[in-house]
Amino acid sequence: MYKKIFILLFLFIVTAPILANAQTKPYTIMIYMNGSDLESDFGLATDDLAEIIDSGLRAENANVLILTGGTKSWQNDAIPASECIIWQFADGWINEKKSMGLVNMGSPETLRDFLRFSIQNYPADKYGLIMWDHGGGAVAGFGHDEKFGDDSLSLLEMKQAFEEAGLRTQKLEFLGFDACLMATVEMAVIAADYAHVMIASEDLEPGDGWDYTFLSVLNENPGMCGFCLGQVIVDSFMDFFGLDSDEILTLSVVDLASVRPVMQTMGALMARATAEKFADRANFYKLAKRRSVTKTFGEGTPRDNYADMVDIGDMVVWLSDLFPVEAAAVLDALENCVVYNRHNSDVELWGLSSYYVYGGMSIGDESLATYSTLSMDRDYTQYLHKFLQNLRQRNEGNLPVVHTELAMILPAEGEKFHMIGLLQTEVLDDYLWPKINGYPVVLFPINSTKNSRIYATPAQINGRDVDIIIAFSARHPQGRILGSREVERVYQKGYDPILAGDTITLCYQVFCHNMQAQSWISGEAFAAPVQMSLTWETTPNNAILALRLTDCCGYVTLREI
Repeated sequence: MYKKIFILLFLFIVTAPILANAQTKPYTIMIYMNGSDLESDFGLATDDLAEIIDSGLRAENANVLILTGGTKSWQNDAIPASECIIWQFADGWINEKKSMGLVNMGSPETLRDFLRFSIQNYPADKYGLIMWDHGGGAVAGFGHDEKFGDDSLSLLEMKQAFEEAGLRTQKLEFLGFDACLMATVEMAVIAADYAHVMIASEDLEPGDGWDYTFLSVLNENPGMCGFCLGQVIVDSFMDFFGLDSDEILTLSVVDLASVRPVMQTMGALMARATAEKFADRANFYKLAKRRSVTKTFGEGTPRDNYADMVDIGDMVVWLSDLFPVEAAAVLDALENCVVYNRHNSDVELWGLSSYYVYGGMSIGDESLATYSTLSMDRDYTQYLHKFLQNLRQRNEGNLPVVHTELAMILPAEGEKFHMIGLLQTEVLDDYLWPKINGYPVVLFPINSTKNSRIYATPAQINGRDVDIIIAFSARHPQGRILGSREVERVYQKGYDPILAGDTITLCYQVFCHNMQAQSWISGEAFAAPVQMSLTWETTPNNAILALRLTDCCGYVTLREI
């Protein structure tokens, strides 16, 4: 072991001066590969390394530098988990170039040092950076390092790394996020000082993420601009999964030079909304109702619905009847900023998202404290604070109801009720209720695409809080269990498989005697069968049918039928 370390250090010392005078290439692409549980549990980083090797990119056309770390173990024999290493991909091989020791991939200093090393030692006409891991949007940030308490990079920490690495004077041609929820206007505004183009997803990404064989295009056009390369990345991503996939697919190419007008026009829109719609409750409810139907990304069950990232264009379209001039200005700015955008959503997406507190109002103070530190548009930030205050001032009475579902409840001790079933009319008729292994599940709608409707049921698997994700489509009208997603603040890329023998406990919402949502309970534990699937059964004799009503402020009550 010591001999190996000595040899590696010797090789680095000898080769470093040579690298500093290396020939300038058309591109240097840097991949910050924070493996996390995506690698330790599923080998997804290893899969992408294999795609990089299979790309056939020739060394004369680009330098590719990869920093590996952040995971408890690697699903290959070449990369150690005991240290973070910078590797170079060249002509079908990945070679070790520098050990950074065991450092925190959630630290801005680690990102800064990787950027400095790559730019100083691998000169190029253009530079690109790809951030590889989980993502959480404007508030939760990027990544988590399993070796360092799941530490992540906030947007301001990424800004710090970019600044200290000198990217203000040596701008990136493109900044890419192979991660969930990072196509945010907030990330784009911060990145505008350090990169020309941003490539990212508004919504959750599948576990397989980008198709890295896109690198082969640089053999044909090694000097291509970031906008053109971004389009190739988007198209290869969409083609990899196919438009008929049950997966959620979104990816955008953003012109960072044009992003600040998006934030500014959003501020102007919300300044007017603040002035005109917070004066009385009836006008505020108009805003709240429109927020409740805005396309939201990263949604979960009521137990963990904290992401609160919305499509900016959809948000503005819902407000256009109230503020037509200001809304039109935002949409114009979006069209100028988002140069390429593909998705399989059932509603039109505009390619950039923003934080808009609603489902996560229970942690809204914490989220807005983080958001305020980003120093985005003052009017938009103030609007978010006042919107949260008004949500919490909900008056008892007949508020506008925005969602109605059919619920199945069971009486429990102490004049309480357990909700053990939930149906949307588009799922199935005849009041058939879904079960897993004979246990009823509650299906909360969380997303929809052109081909599928996606639901989550709260559960625990092997003691960890998760959402079990279920999709309905023409191919799977009775529902298909996609896997589980762990409940966490940095939102999970892809789904975990549910393995035979896993201990599953389904969770149910408790309502008190006045039919208001109160708490959660756990059902009876069972072992996952070899084949996880839904069965559909009629209403039990001891069950009570009720309507689950969600008002415009996001509060839920039941009304017995």
